[in-house]
Amino acid sequence: MKKRGTILIGFVSLVLIFSLASGSIVHAVPAPAISVSPSSIEEVSYGDSFTIDIKIDPEGAEIYGAQYDLYFDPGILNATSQSQGTFLSQDSATTAVITDKINNTVGKIEYGESIMGAEHGVTNPGVLASITFEVIGTSGTSELKLSNVILSDPEVIPIETSINSGTCTMVTAGEPAISTTPPPTPTATYTNITVEEAHEMLTENPDQFILLDVRTEEEYNAEHIHIPEAKLIPLPELESRIGELDTNKKIIVYSQTGIKSRTASEILVQNNFEHVYNMLGGIDAWRLHFSEELVKPTPTSTPVVTPSPVLSPSPTISPSPPGSPIASPSPSPEHKNRIPGFEDVFAIASLAISLYILKLKRKKGGDR
Repeated sequence: MKKRGTILIGFVSLVLIFSLASGSIVHAVPAPAISVSPSSIEEVSYGDSFTIDIKIDPEGAEIYGAQYDLYFDPGILNATSQSQGTFLSQDSATTAVITDKINNTVGKIEYGESIMGAEHGVTNPGVLASITFEVIGTSGTSELKLSNVILSDPEVIPIETSINSGTCTMVTAGEPAISTTPPPTPTATYTNITVEEAHEMLTENPDQFILLDVRTEEEYNAEHIHIPEAKLIPLPELESRIGELDTNKKIIVYSQTGIKSRTASEILVQNNFEHVYNMLGGIDAWRLHFSEELVKPTPTSTPVVTPSPVLSPSPTISPSPPGSPIASPSPSPEHKNRIPGFEDVFAIASLAISLYILKLKRKKGGDR
């Protein structure tokens, strides 16, 4: 009997273990995903146009708002338009586009949209936005790299998201109207990374990396990254100072917006640096996420000198001469040479003479 009880307890324990395991599998919810679709654009040539969609699959979550940045190589592609999709408005919800920007100089697209006034988010997959590109390069591959992605729920709380970027690869067929000789392609290539990826790499393994700033000295002194402390070599000086860099270390290169850093990354690859990473968006993108990890000059306050009340009296109060509580006006020119009190003495004397003459006249009249 005791043996049967032991077997029964063991069986129940196994059932509970399998039940818990099954329950954990059933309740595991995959993270929502944002993707470039199609993920690979191939065999396009100079002058071609193509469109990609930015798709979101909520995977059961309620999506109320979404935003992203998309980086591309502006030497290969030119973004001509970005249009709103139907993902957030699929349930007839009212939406508002928060940001919609294209920067072909930097190679960056921004988009943000949110549902307005509804209680619930959307749960079905759809297209958030569509982007049309024109091919302006003659060869090479451009990443279509998603960054700064935020999907939020109806409580405006960010949701952990899976990100799937894309690529666009050109074929050599198709020449531009004006023939140009493309620069030699190095055997090795550099890797484009987002500021989030750069931050993670530098934080986890700072000793393995050189953080290279290729801006001007003035720009560096005004603001630079310090995890680890960025090494300054301005782009025009890079080739002549290449020996200052350790070829055994990985190098993350950044500039102000990501334009100069691409050129610097190409120079490093051509000089046999094997692990080169170009930080997309430059320090401008870094500032949006990690502004606290920037070195800026400490402002110096100019001391305020308070004038002495003795040397610099208030302009609204005129000091009186010593011995006189009220300032007297300056004497006019016609009075300043006269003897004080002379006018009074002269007036009294004149009056006395006049009375004396009048008395004499009356006496003479009486004698007559």
